[in-house]
Order: sequence, then structure tokens, then C-alpha cells
Amino acid sequence: MVNRMSNRRNAFTLVELLVVVGIIALLIGLLFTSLGEFRRQAMQTACLSNERQIALASVAYANDSMGRLPSSRTDHIGSVGIPIYMNMWVDTEAPSPGPGEPPGRIGNKETLTSLKAGALWTYLGQNPAAYKSPQDTEDTTKRVRSYSLNAFVGCGAGSYANRCSDLWDFPHPEHPTTPPELKKQWYKTVTIAQIPQPSRTMCAITEEDRFGYNLHGWCISIHPSYDHPLFGEWIDSPALWNGSRVNMSYMDGSVEASDILYPSLARQFAIDADTHWVIEGGSRPAFKYISDRVIPGLVKQSLQ
Repeated sequence: MVNRMSNRRNAFTLVELLVVVGIIALLIGLLFTSLGEFRRQAMQTACLSNERQIALASVAYANDSMGRLPSSRTDHIGSVGIPIYMNMWVDTEAPSPGPGEPPGRIGNKETLTSLKAGALWTYLGQNPAAYKSPQDTEDTTKRVRSYSLNAFVGCGAGSYANRCSDLWDFPHPEHPTTPPELKKQWYKTVTIAQIPQPSRTMCAITEEDRFGYNLHGWCISIHPSYDHPLFGEWIDSPALWNGSRVNMSYMDGSVEASDILYPSLARQFAIDADTHWVIEGGSRPAFKYISDRVIPGLVKQSLQ
């Protein structure tokens, strides 16, 4: 009789077993959640590391090129089909380097040749992985590059109408808030010495251009909209791979994952990004944050 009672006390009831199983399942769930977050943070760190390499490579290139920075353009051909751009960081119009090798661009897709033909290929260790974010899920056969350079850096030596690498004027020549003395004034960021605040000037940013590849430099209209003064005009939009954060590097080699993509703006990017013209209304906090980093020291807050 005593032995039977002892055995009953040592056995688990069905309720106790279910509680134990539930606790184990909860712990496993927490473990997988933690592993997923760890993996996301690891990929973000690797992405930022790539952008840091791009910034340092740009400065190293400038040091070897009498101070001249690489251009954020992605081709060397002008609108009339004549080669007019130089020192592009990648070159989608590069010809085939040899028999059986592709040119820099096939249709709306860049190839490895476009990276090899660019000014930074050697400075990035001839490593294609330095151009592709681990957070970019697009296959490399479709997109070889996840980053764009700031379109307002490495430019400005041309005519008044050609002051940004993507041909967008700053300051806007017709905007009513543009001071008269600036309406015909060029800015130059051709050399690293012409960048007044390198630690606050964007170098590279993650982009997913729905054109097919990240065409030319990353650009926004850094003046208030001429037609809609209360709106911020995003000509290009940042990639949405990192939740609400935008990965970018600065000209001094520092990096940042800025938490600026609030839900309604992210939805707007997802809907309108293929138009190359996304409008942020209201107080436009994300637009102001980014516009303060394209060429700080040359852009006045009143023009944002």
C-alpha cells in the first residue's frame, strides 16, 4: 500500500505535463524571436559596414586624384549620346571588356562589368559584395548594387543647369524663398575640400530604384515644392528593407541607421516609389532630416 501511494506522488498529471510542454514551447518561441532579431541586427551591421567602406573608398580615391571625389553618376554618356561625365563610381554604359563578357548594362539590369568599370572598384577591394546589402533580398542576377551615392557630392563644376549630378537645381531659381544672390550661384562639391561638414554630409544610402537599377545619384528636391510649398519632394526614396530605419554613411566614414520612416511615409514609398516622385506632407520630418544631410553648410534651413 505504501509503495503504491509513493509511485502516485512521483508521477506527473496530464495538466502538469501540458504546463511543462507550454513552457518549453514559449522558451523555443522566445529563442527564435531573439535569433531573428540577432540576424536582422547582424545584417544591418554588415550593410553599414559596406557603406562605411564606400565612404572611405571615396576619400581614398580623392586623395589619389588631387582631391577630386568620384561622381555619383552611373554612366558617362550625356543626353545627346556624347561621353561627358568622368570618374563615375560605377558605369552602366561600359562596353564589354572582352569576348563572352557582358557590357555594363543589359536592358534595365546592371552587370558586374558596371562595377568593375567604376572609379571605386579597386578601392573596394574588387569585391562585388561591397556593393550589395545583405538586407537586399533581390537576387544578384537582377540587381548587383544596393547603394547609391549622394547626388549633391562630387558635382557642381558644370553650368548653372548642371549643378547636381541628376540635374536638379539648388537653390531653386524660381522659388520665392530663394535669396536673389543665390539664384545664379553655383555650389561646388567636386573636391573633398569643398565639403564644409564631412561628418554630416551623406556619402552613400540604401536604395531600391524600381527602374531596374539604381540610376545615377540619390537625389531629393531640397527646396520646398514650388507648386506645393508645404510638401517635401522625394525624387528618390530609401530602401525599405530595414523596418523604419535608413542606412547611410557620411563623408568622414561614420555610419547611421536613422529611424525616420514612420508608417504612413513608408506606405507612400511602397505605393509611389516607381514614379520617382514621392510627396511627404505635413511637417515633413523625414524630408527635413535627409535634406539637412545632403550638403549641410550650403543648404539653409529656410530653403528646406
